[in-house]
Amino acid sequence: MNSLRLTGRCRFADGRARIENGFNLSAFYEALSAVVAGRHITWRAVALETDLTTATLKRMALGKCPDASTLATLSAWAELNLADFVFTPPSWTKPDTPTKIAIILNSDPALEESSARDLEAIIRLAYGRFNRQNA
Repeated sequence: MNSLRLTGRCRFADGRARIENGFNLSAFYEALSAVVAGRHITWRAVALETDLTTATLKRMALGKCPDASTLATLSAWAELNLADFVFTPPSWTKPDTPTKIAIILNSDPALEESSARDLEAIIRLAYGRFNRQNA
């Protein structure tokens, strides 16, 4: 069986990146391509491992933006953070450190919800105590 090869760069003909609603599909596809190449597998193997169709991957190579569940599946498979491919205007504030830690704690399947909340409270208290900006 002939292996699927995607040669499209997911860019406009003039080389500009395809950006849809702030999401840089070109950069995501190029990062995904690098992961595929680094793992020495074919796109057909990606389709099989992720339970996506090869047609979906072909459309991505041609610059079509897939649906959210496809993006989520591919980002999880490739260990790519989708947020890294979204343009964020300077006016958007980033979450503070305790909030970032809370997100990780709340997504940890080894912790019960109440334990995650308790740890978050401890971290916020300690962070507030040691934060140099509050001095």
